[in-house]
Amino acid sequence: MTTLAGGDSDAVYARARRSSRGQPRVNWIPMLQLRTFGGLTLARGEEDLTGAATQRRRLAILALLAVARETGLSRDKLVAYLWPESDAERARHVLNQLLYAQRRQFGEDGLFLGRKTLRLNAALIWTDVGSFEQALDAGAIQEGIVLYRGAFLDGFFLKEAPEFERWVDDQRNRLARRMASALATLAQQATNAGDHRMAANWWRRAGEIDRYDSTTALALVQSLAAAGDRAGALLAGRRHEEMLQEELGVMPDKSFTEAMRHLR
Repeated sequence: MTTLAGGDSDAVYARARRSSRGQPRVNWIPMLQLRTFGGLTLARGEEDLTGAATQRRRLAILALLAVARETGLSRDKLVAYLWPESDAERARHVLNQLLYAQRRQFGEDGLFLGRKTLRLNAALIWTDVGSFEQALDAGAIQEGIVLYRGAFLDGFFLKEAPEFERWVDDQRNRLARRMASALATLAQQATNAGDHRMAANWWRRAGEIDRYDSTTALALVQSLAAAGDRAGALLAGRRHEEMLQEELGVMPDKSFTEAMRHLR
């Protein structure tokens, strides 16, 4: 589980789950919670749901709409993502059936808002991806990053839905970049404040998202050195060099190599 440097991640995560549209925190928990980071699960309160409500295409609809947030997605786009090879009329009928079944499952007619373009009702369902992006958009970085508990839809797969799989790959990469950028911002803030050890913690977490990024690895090395941990800096640099050579058969870029030579 991802931990929040300098704080209790579970406590922050619990507070973040009480978010609603328009403000980071409120004092109630929506009936449903959709978690997309590190997998794809649907919960009611603190209990993960199973059965018909968590059939893969039902969950996929929720994930697509969760990422779309207030913009929403047209029914035609949902059909294109989930039933690309099916007859359009039949696919729209299946979509309508699944939407109806999901509403009936939870007794919430307002779970999906809109007619031609659909979006999730934030008063009835909380999503980690929506709250993550909302927090980062608002500059509440530490509130947002605690929600990122792994790659987007990690391990979730739909058969015969190549467009959906491409969408997942695109969103997974985009959200990982947002997370890495947020961590880099925190690291720079710590550096500016003279807290090089904390900066190193943030850079280390950023490096876990993109293990092959030598720029992040170099920032970690420099933060450790600035914190007085020369041995740790040398070790981090050597591990990065070895990882690139063993897994990719390449050397780090010139700036990294020069910095390590200078440090040695």
